[in-house]
Amino acid sequence: MSKETLAVRVDDDIRTRLDTLADAFGKTRSSVINDALRQYVEFQEWQVDLIKTRHAALRDGNAQTISHEDVLVKFDQRFRDKSAG
Repeated sequence: MSKETLAVRVDDDIRTRLDTLADAFGKTRSSVINDALRQYVEFQEWQVDLIKTRHAALRDGNAQTISHEDVLVKFDQRFRDKSAG
């Protein structure tokens, strides 16, 4: 995988914390940043894909929905069950 240099400005405390993590893991600061960015990008892509999928299901009439009132009833039941136990 080819790599590209990317300049980013970070707060001093973030740089210090990154260095501490890099030392703890025996990695470079760049490696720790790449790991963090990879996790962030994968999570954000997952969310965007899920939103697109759910939006398409709603648009096409294929989504299972629940009314606001039913949600409130389920929350009330859940909280009542937890307080009783």
